[in-house]
Amino acid sequence: MKKQFNRSSAFLNLYLRIGLFIFLASVALAIFGNAFAQQRETKVSRSIAQKPGVKARVQHPDQNFWAQTNGPQGGDGMALAKNASGHVFVGTQGGGIFRSTDNAETWTGVNNGLTDTNVQALAINDVGHIFAGTFSSGIFRSTDNGGTWTAVSNGLNAPSVRSLAINSGGDIFAGTFYGGVYRSTDNGENWTAVNNGLTGLYVTALAINASGHIFAATWDVKVCTGIFRSTDNGDSWVEINNGLANLCILSFAINENGDIFAGGDGLGGPAGVFRSTDNGDSWASVLSTGAGNVNGLTVTPTGAIFAGTYGNGVFRSTDAGDTWTQVNNGLTAVFVISLTANQSGNIFAGTYFGGGVFRSTDNGDTWVEKNNGLIATEVRTIARRLFAIPVQYPDVNPIDLIFAGTYGSGMFRSSDSGASWQKINSGLPALYESALAINENDDIFVGADFIGGAGGVYRSTDDGDNWVEINHGVIQTDVRALVINASGHIFAGTYFGGGVFRSTDNGDSWTPVNNGLECGNIWSLAIHGGTIFAGTAGCGDGIYRSTDNGDSWTLANAGLTSTDVAALAINDSNGHIFAGTHSIMGEGGGVFRSTDNGNTWTEQNIHFTALDVNSVAINRLGHIFAGAAGGVFRSKNDGDFWTDVSGGLLPPNGNIWTLAIDSNGFVFAGTAGGGVFRSVNSTSPPHIPPRPRPTPHPRPTP
Repeated sequence: MKKQFNRSSAFLNLYLRIGLFIFLASVALAIFGNAFAQQRETKVSRSIAQKPGVKARVQHPDQNFWAQTNGPQGGDGMALAKNASGHVFVGTQGGGIFRSTDNAETWTGVNNGLTDTNVQALAINDVGHIFAGTFSSGIFRSTDNGGTWTAVSNGLNAPSVRSLAINSGGDIFAGTFYGGVYRSTDNGENWTAVNNGLTGLYVTALAINASGHIFAATWDVKVCTGIFRSTDNGDSWVEINNGLANLCILSFAINENGDIFAGGDGLGGPAGVFRSTDNGDSWASVLSTGAGNVNGLTVTPTGAIFAGTYGNGVFRSTDAGDTWTQVNNGLTAVFVISLTANQSGNIFAGTYFGGGVFRSTDNGDTWVEKNNGLIATEVRTIARRLFAIPVQYPDVNPIDLIFAGTYGSGMFRSSDSGASWQKINSGLPALYESALAINENDDIFVGADFIGGAGGVYRSTDDGDNWVEINHGVIQTDVRALVINASGHIFAGTYFGGGVFRSTDNGDSWTPVNNGLECGNIWSLAIHGGTIFAGTAGCGDGIYRSTDNGDSWTLANAGLTSTDVAALAINDSNGHIFAGTHSIMGEGGGVFRSTDNGNTWTEQNIHFTALDVNSVAINRLGHIFAGAAGGVFRSKNDGDFWTDVSGGLLPPNGNIWTLAIDSNGFVFAGTAGGGVFRSVNSTSPPHIPPRPRPTPHPRPTP
């Protein structure tokens, strides 16, 4: 039986919860189209990215299946740039471009016309035109401060753009992924390859000094090829690696004296910063960062140099690079991949793994997270917990708590259908979440990848306010799936060979249960009655089945031609089992169905155009939803054929990691770079448990 307002959770007390129920039921759901499910300031598109706002505003909700919720907030700050007005722009991995006009206090998505929202590079010219280099769709230009974007890639034969730089004459240079350097002399309208003399055509960084000399960091297929310089506007290039102990360069910055600073990747030698005081003719190491690759460099108006590293945060030099100090106070996300500074000396750091943007207003002494409106998180798992409604409110629909596990930022919770989200990581050092499960006592279990020494399974008994690690030294590898049977036994599916673990005491102890399980790479778990199904990956085995509570396993893959099984779900209306699979080298994938408890499987992919299925969810009407790297598809006839219901996602072909359906029939989708989306309308009528009726009393005799 569900608990009924008997928790000591700090985030809502009894009276607030009751008030919230009534308010949301009578008001919030009624105005969902205006306050929540509305289109963002600009319609956006997202790229497929496996691996970062304001409330969504949809002018015509009936034309879109999905609306973006207001979070979780954060994301991957891949590129940063600022214009002459002090507006800051951040390009994210999957969430597109966000703009702040108030020094990063708030962010707004500005993606109208941007068809690839995996943004790797940004540059702004003297008249304020913004250029965005994307992962797979070339370059986009905005001439209205990000309001609209136009593709400007004519002649750009290498569509993956890694770096951008603009000289004083307005010529634009683009560093591409194995296409070398391209140049545009007409504001991006046309591009020409300018690679004469370059030996490496993967160009990770570009910089231009006051003399118009261009510096390019280059890589070849197998080796790094170091730094090249052009003194003739890109017509020819000369290698300048004298003294450069690391040829794998990721970033550049140039100070007012013309000193050039280059950030190195540990793949090519010592990671750190190199300096040249003679226009690149020679180089010397000035900072060693250990294993922290230097992905970002910037120089402030006062001449301070900042180096952003991958894992070690930020380093600062106030003496032109002679000495450095690590400055991470308040920087809770230490994977820094981009930096910029405005004319007021405020410094902005873009971080990876969902950390978003941090700002320092005191020359790096302290940092503050600034992600308000930045909705670009990667959400890999979602679960919901039903609030029981007191009997005295018989007309109030059920309202759920929604839990979202992100990859890099930990756990978030929403008590208002996604209109707001709260980070809930107290006691949870494992921030790379992949699985969630909730038992009948409303205890929450989260499974996480082991990164930074933390991972496995954590438990919360207070709606996520606090978490406790419950691996007990037994679970030592990534947990990708969790499921709980009718007896409360918990099964954890682990990756990298760990197989399946079982707990019969609410996670207080675990036992490996892998007898007959020849593939230990578990991607998915599901339970049908007393039968447990485990989907595997990387072994060619597909699905295993256990009929004895996990004590033994046998293969159940007859007809299953795609054997990397990322999702399993049971259609409670008829007991049919659905498996979401991944393709291999573009072959196979899609959805399979079993109507005989896993004995045989048939492919069910009519009108299903995506290959890699990450999640399957089924509503109470038996309608099946499949989330894939390619959008969301729905079947109303048990998987016989499918309809694309991706309208409103970022973009319709976005990568969906997870799906969940709340008690009112609304579908929630966790995306790779756009946070959580919710269906604009319910997909099934709410299920309201029968309410106790008062015992009738006989009317008195007149």
